[in-house]
Amino acid sequence: MTALRLLLLLTLCAQLSGCLLNRVYAFKNQFCDYRANFTLLVDGGVTLRMHSPVLLDTDVVWLIGAEPTAWSKNGSWLEMLYVVEKDLPGPTPGYAIPLRLLFSSGDRLLSAGMIDKNLSAMITPGLIEETVAHACSSETSMLRKNVAFDLSDLDRADIPDREQILEALGPPQQTLKNGRVMIYRFRLQGAGPEVEKSHARIWLGPGGDEVERVRFRYLRYELDADFIAGRGSIKVHL
Repeated sequence: MTALRLLLLLTLCAQLSGCLLNRVYAFKNQFCDYRANFTLLVDGGVTLRMHSPVLLDTDVVWLIGAEPTAWSKNGSWLEMLYVVEKDLPGPTPGYAIPLRLLFSSGDRLLSAGMIDKNLSAMITPGLIEETVAHACSSETSMLRKNVAFDLSDLDRADIPDREQILEALGPPQQTLKNGRVMIYRFRLQGAGPEVEKSHARIWLGPGGDEVERVRFRYLRYELDADFIAGRGSIKVHL
């Protein structure tokens, strides 16, 4: 985030009630009692439901840094859809990754987020559980945007293998080190050139099947999970 953008945000916070920063901190603090504030559902994909929504639709667009691919309305709900597709000359709809965000149409607060099965093949429920378990105790700062967490207790079954990744994402655009490093590149469907592209790098073990490490960057957010060292981190590139 540029210094000018930070200055503008802090100026607005000083003048307006219900500042974005206050809502972001409130959302982060809800993870201190994760099970009271959220429900995680796994059914083809991964859905996270918020029991006490605090983030506005405008907050989400600002934090992501890009307008959604599409908006739709269904009864009392608004759906914000972001579609991530492989960065190739032609379309690859079978490997597109939709991220759906639901907002109540009245107050326009984020009530649920749904990750398609393709992305959940890499970011599994067990990995999510391990990450959110450390969200409360982590330090949150606009200047320090790196959260570290422990993965030493992660069940090996929660780590996708090479076959699962290929089934979900198809062949990688690039491989290194005799195929032991797979690299995927993605773009946000319908976004202009100013929106940063996404990428994933997967390190495989000596046998070529077990995943040792995953680094996934989705727009501004980067997850780095080192399963051999038993640690991970989330970085926010504002």
